[in-house]
Amino acid sequence: MRQYGFRVGVSLALGESPDGDGQLEALVRSGMECVEILYYPYCDDGAWTASVKGRLHSAEVDINSIHAPFSKEVDISRLDTGGQESALHQVRRAMIMAVQLGARILVVHGSSEPIEEDERPQRIAQCKSSLSRLVKRAEALGVKLALELLPRTCLGNTADELEMLLADLPSDHAGFCLDTNHLSNPSRLDDAVIQLGKRIITLHISDYDARPPEYERHWMPFHGVVDWGSFANALYDIQYNGAFIYEVELAGSSIEEKLEEVQSTFQRILRAAATQSR
Repeated sequence: MRQYGFRVGVSLALGESPDGDGQLEALVRSGMECVEILYYPYCDDGAWTASVKGRLHSAEVDINSIHAPFSKEVDISRLDTGGQESALHQVRRAMIMAVQLGARILVVHGSSEPIEEDERPQRIAQCKSSLSRLVKRAEALGVKLALELLPRTCLGNTADELEMLLADLPSDHAGFCLDTNHLSNPSRLDDAVIQLGKRIITLHISDYDARPPEYERHWMPFHGVVDWGSFANALYDIQYNGAFIYEVELAGSSIEEKLEEVQSTFQRILRAAATQSR
């Protein structure tokens, strides 16, 4: 019988004050194995990081990754004067946050959107330049970059383009964050897993309907079109034993109920995978 070594976790944007932060308190009580935390400027505060790290360490919640900021301004493929440097500065701040919290991985976006076809080659070259510089800094700090699979016209919207963007960078210090919610064709998800292979170092888990123009929904698993059992077995085939980070819409119900749903759907995924592997 297959043994799946995934560690269930969730991606959260914690509040400016850890004291009384309902998401943080719910996470501590949830039994979740790991977490990804989104960077915001208030995360630069040493007291903030010390408080968050202490609470999560006490609850034995591993801080798997930090998600670097992303927007049209924080876009490492920017071509305008000063744009690239400004974006890199913001991503480096998130890298420092990762070091302070003891996170091993920094998730980064290759670009914002839209990317016009006539400027795509230039934006790709700029992105590769930025990634090379970020990897050098990450290596010095003991952090690994995870370039995320993105949707629509963003850079890195296919497995082929992701591989091209990291082709010249060492696998010891740069890998991929595979987002299950971003491929325009969900039937290619397992193929992407196999193609990207051992360079997949973290995941963003959510479901979707793959309908244009959005191609993303961030639904809980089993509410869309992803074949979760097949996906989990593809991960098993490449010997992936890392974090299984849910990046889902948590609004609506209480945070406690949503975290319980994360745990229950995770177990359902494992059961589906085990059934399909027989």
